[in-house]
Amino acid sequence: MLKIKEMNLIITIPEPDFKGLGKTEAEARLDLAIFFYTNWNMPPARCAEYAGISKVVFLDELGQRKIPMRYDLTALENDIQNWENYKPMNGSN
Repeated sequence: MLKIKEMNLIITIPEPDFKGLGKTEAEARLDLAIFFYTNWNMPPARCAEYAGISKVVFLDELGQRKIPMRYDLTALENDIQNWENYKPMNGSN
């Protein structure tokens, strides 16, 4: 079985074709990052990096587009543990 450890992918879109899409470069990068997330199961932090935005903004965009987040049992357990260990900085509960 072939395992790809790294792949360099360069997409060149001729300017007339790109202008015909009616999107800015930032919008096209975001669309491509969302494609990676939904079709290639790429982690949201990495997709956000490719789109040039924060993970929070990327996740918000997924929500606006009604794209479900992948959330497994391990992530839920980690969130519960983090919540149980959370101590507010001002000392109040």
